[in-house]
Amino acid sequence: MVNTELDRTIDLCEPAAVAARRAAERAGIVVRSLGTLDELEAGSVLISRIWEDDGEPKAPVSLLRALVHAGNFVAGAFDGDRLVGISLGFFGLEDSELHLHSHITGVERSLQGRSLGFALKQFQRSWALERGARTIVWTADPLVRGNAYFNLVKLGAAMVGYHENFYGLLQDALNAGDSDRVVVRWDLASDRAVHAADGAFLEPGPRTGRVVLRAGEDGEPETATADGGELLAQLPEDIVRLREQDPARAGEWRVASRKTVGRALAQGFRAESVTRDGWLVLRR
Repeated sequence: MVNTELDRTIDLCEPAAVAARRAAERAGIVVRSLGTLDELEAGSVLISRIWEDDGEPKAPVSLLRALVHAGNFVAGAFDGDRLVGISLGFFGLEDSELHLHSHITGVERSLQGRSLGFALKQFQRSWALERGARTIVWTADPLVRGNAYFNLVKLGAAMVGYHENFYGLLQDALNAGDSDRVVVRWDLASDRAVHAADGAFLEPGPRTGRVVLRAGEDGEPETATADGGELLAQLPEDIVRLREQDPARAGEWRVASRKTVGRALAQGFRAESVTRDGWLVLRR
């Protein structure tokens, strides 16, 4: 890391901490690191409840304890004394660059829509910057429209890669089936991330470019070949509900996403914005 980059990271630590506290205050919660066994037990139970996971827990207490002991990230959002949100991650290396891999972030179902997730991610950003990491990376379902808007617009992150069936076959209620994932990269010191932390995110402008994926008249995915430096891919309105009501159609969307969004990302495109009505914008 060159000195100018290091200096900028140091300079951002205090503003990032202020932005994280402000986000938590607006959401009416307190966000802090978890450490005791009771807190980690509550976190493990909360994760299972959010993902409606009745089998083996996604994050057993023993794993959370090991992550904390090794200096990794486990934090919770508290409404009074009640744990209502959780986020966990671990450090990784890519091309000799240290980054935080954000593995799980979730909020109690009844409190979703109150910006608790935004507060958790801003705390995570502040925590990572304080430890010298300039980047947070995570994977996300490429077809969940709300998550795409949150990641790209509200946080100022970008989709930069695509993996087919990344985790194998999943069984929980939210993710049942093949686990295709996009790679989301959050450059914590970027202008987009800094402005987003202050609530000054930019809404995408008018749609232009070649449409490579869209919903047909009956809701089926329609694809086209990529052409040009800007591509548009429409995300389904509610892929989680579609998986419950019409698994075959949901599978068609998964394949269509692989052929269009996945291929574009593999060819050097990246997505930094998505419209509120679900149009993902890919550029290179």
